[in-house]
Amino acid sequence: MKYKLLSSLYYSDKQLYEETYNMRCNSESTYKFNFKIKNNNAFVVINNDILSKISTILSLDKSLFTASSYVPPIALSEYQQTCLIDEIRMTNEIEGVNSTRKEISDILNDKKNENPNKRLFGIVKKYEMLLEDSDLDLSSCKSIRSLYDELTLTDIINENPQHAPDGDIFRKEKVYVYNKHQKVLHTGLTPESEIIESMSQALDILNNDNYNFLIRIAVFHYLFGYIHPFYDGNGRTSRFISSYLLSKQLEPLVSYRIAYTIKNNINKYYKSFEICNDEKNKGDLTPFVLTFFDFIIKSMKELCINLTDKCEKFSHYSKIAHDIFISDEKLSCIAYILVQNALFGDDGLSISELVYHSEYGLSTVRKKIKILEDLKLLESYKLGNKNIYTINLEKLESIQE
Repeated sequence: MKYKLLSSLYYSDKQLYEETYNMRCNSESTYKFNFKIKNNNAFVVINNDILSKISTILSLDKSLFTASSYVPPIALSEYQQTCLIDEIRMTNEIEGVNSTRKEISDILNDKKNENPNKRLFGIVKKYEMLLEDSDLDLSSCKSIRSLYDELTLTDIINENPQHAPDGDIFRKEKVYVYNKHQKVLHTGLTPESEIIESMSQALDILNNDNYNFLIRIAVFHYLFGYIHPFYDGNGRTSRFISSYLLSKQLEPLVSYRIAYTIKNNINKYYKSFEICNDEKNKGDLTPFVLTFFDFIIKSMKELCINLTDKCEKFSHYSKIAHDIFISDEKLSCIAYILVQNALFGDDGLSISELVYHSEYGLSTVRKKIKILEDLKLLESYKLGNKNIYTINLEKLESIQE
């Protein structure tokens, strides 16, 4: 049964509206939070729909783990980076910030010339930590500000210096959230003392193990948007925090898909905020949690389907490569690596990367690449002074035929 919004009951039956609110708010199965939404205490009803979605997420987590386990390590690493680049592009795009795959990939791959002042450097490096199983401090308002500074402050200042935080920790002045028609949808909390108090309460909720971890993540995501502690960069910061927290509890691949899913369901995302911001909803955050869970479920299902499809193709093309080059073990190995990259990667591989993955010498790899080029199986392009190679899977299949 679809969850009935309090705000819709308000217009249809005032008595039922009050009765439903009291029943929900006072139920033993309701999470009650020390946080006010438009003067009403925030709460989430732990109903069958919530429990069913949590069960689905945990089941899909096992399925995603199984699907990931069939992917060779090189391919999985390539796939993670591809998803990571998509995620960074999408979280930027939601905020109207244009970024290219190449721009993000260059920062990820260039370990020698790291420049903290470079555009997108902060957000790329923070998302990269999701690949490294690093810990993030989310214990205080100051830790949120430190994260914001590292994640997006440089880009915010470059976009508009007036949007830099001007308070002791957050902002001093009012900030508004507009829709595409420039109608005000929400006004962030003020003054800064209220922002600090509210963010402290939100962090207490996030770090309270008495609440289910998935509900805590969803509730904090909403509360961050409701508080709106910065002039700009709130969405990018809250989505990164959600991705980080999900990476700690579920298969890490999920954390590289949240902004992607939100971007493709952006109206539903904004609508869920609008519903819970409505004073007639009386602090009921259940609708937002249900929507947020739907995004996680959709992300996980799409990842499982995508990985399964790629694994089936990988099994097909790797067998072809093995059969064609069965008499040359080293050539077969190079082709096997290139097939992985073609299906799971994004940018192709250089000679030095093939040397690293195959553990063959430079001269051996060059010889095998020459053979594949003579067979017209490779496509290449220049990146700096390096040739980047990808294998043409259709031509590989045509050779076998």
